[in-house]
Amino acid sequence: MFIQNAWYAAALSGEIKSEPFARTILNEKIVMYRTSANQVVALEDRCAHRQVPLSRGRLIGDELQCWYHGLRYDCSGECVNIPSQSTIPKGARVRSFPAVEKHGFVWLWPGDPDQADESAIPNHWVCSAPELAGTMSYCTIACNYVFGIDNILDISHAAFVHAKTLGSLDIVETPPEIVINDDEVRVRRYMRREKTPPLYSRILQLDYIDRFQEVLYWPVGNTRVETRAHACDDADGKVFHVYTTTIFTPATDTTSHVFVGMHRDFDIDNHGFTEFTAKEVFSTVMEDKDVAESLQANWSPTAPMIDIHLDRPAFAARRILERMGANASIRTGHGTPLPQFEEV
Repeated sequence: MFIQNAWYAAALSGEIKSEPFARTILNEKIVMYRTSANQVVALEDRCAHRQVPLSRGRLIGDELQCWYHGLRYDCSGECVNIPSQSTIPKGARVRSFPAVEKHGFVWLWPGDPDQADESAIPNHWVCSAPELAGTMSYCTIACNYVFGIDNILDISHAAFVHAKTLGSLDIVETPPEIVINDDEVRVRRYMRREKTPPLYSRILQLDYIDRFQEVLYWPVGNTRVETRAHACDDADGKVFHVYTTTIFTPATDTTSHVFVGMHRDFDIDNHGFTEFTAKEVFSTVMEDKDVAESLQANWSPTAPMIDIHLDRPAFAARRILERMGANASIRTGHGTPLPQFEEV
């Protein structure tokens, strides 16, 4: 089981059109579509008659018609038409899910709809801020979503996994400041006279920089890396702000949806530059994907494992999830709970 009463990024807004769109969220098969009023509908992707996927059907107005026997469902999930008979049986309905668009995402609430508070939707303001430029991309990763969170919170891996893009030994050698609150984890580093990582060198056109970096995590699967950089010893000069957003949404116990993108506050009208950075970020994500999927495939719940100091933020993130009632949710797959880190 997973944390049910929470908002999850189910899709990029642009993915949902006036046709059925299938996606698995928290082991639930869901179909989404847009109505004629441009509202997003999210229903259980399983006909009440013979359980065939409704996402294989088609829209008749704002109603979704099953492709097997033609049963039609309205936006609330109620069956409103059965072509072969005039009466509609009691219970002829499918579950509907609260779905809200915000900051360029479709957010879905898998739990009790009466508890779906829209004010609790994660604030990914950078993804829709007019003063920033950037785009979001989507991919899937064959690993538990918690492994993805671990990967972001221990960003020192960039020195080794992302040597051609974000790699910098300064990240490893600079002790982080770790701030743990009830509902968030922050990991901060300030690197002076850092040899500019390859991607930032291409973006900033500087060989050496002073760089402040803060990694932020908040539940369930939201992360953002804020970078502020400027020429060495020139804090009063031009400061470049870059925000990298990565959102993890569980698909199954061992697969995850990943939404990722980089936004910046400079050269914002340069669309070619935006396209370039999007490709670079996506290639970096593919490197993370390789590591995470290898980790998941190689995982053994009985193998001995050590913890190191840099695991502390991931430990804190899991504590937050536990407080949300996710003891059974923090898994690596096949029903095996993740090990609890010890303080080191």
